[in-house]
Amino acid sequence: MRTKAPQQAEKILIAAARLFAGHRFHEARMEDIAAAAEVGKGTLYRYFKDKDQLYSALLVGAAEQLEMRLQQHLQGAEGTRATLEAIVGAVLGYFDEQPHLFDLIQHAEAMHRPERTFAWQTTRDDYKRRVCEVLTAAQDNGEFAIADPGLATLMLLGGVRSVLRFGERPRPDGLVTQIVETFLHGYTRPPAKANGRNRTGTAPV
Repeated sequence: MRTKAPQQAEKILIAAARLFAGHRFHEARMEDIAAAAEVGKGTLYRYFKDKDQLYSALLVGAAEQLEMRLQQHLQGAEGTRATLEAIVGAVLGYFDEQPHLFDLIQHAEAMHRPERTFAWQTTRDDYKRRVCEVLTAAQDNGEFAIADPGLATLMLLGGVRSVLRFGERPRPDGLVTQIVETFLHGYTRPPAKANGRNRTGTAPV
């Protein structure tokens, strides 16, 4: 029996990632992946018994890469804004570089069985935890008034997801800072004042 080579598995995964970047999960066939990796179908099936196992391996690899990206961005980040910008920048940048990931994650979620570990769940829980810890600390030290750090975390990460899916491309300069500032302060501002009165003509409280 032939010994499996890690380099061969990595070659297959790289080819699969490129293929998934241009095709939805159900459109990419195992024979297409084998051709893209320049290996025979028999070789492909020796490493991955089916497409589900292959995409699970892709998600595990992506989770490890995102964790490395987060660690790099968080180095030297101090304070609430800088830490949130580091997390948002890492997530935004990585997903922009891996456009196939959303489709893979959505398929994994749809096919997930409660008794099995979801390949992406640990990573998702980890960066949710990190954001929540930052917001909880900001609340505790009086920097920001945050009634529910857990809910605020979901709002921020949901906003990042929306930007990834529907935001302008190429990304405008300063987008990460804008996302964080918008989250921390919102779009609304008190009405502009003129001569001690606001625009509605009533005296400020």
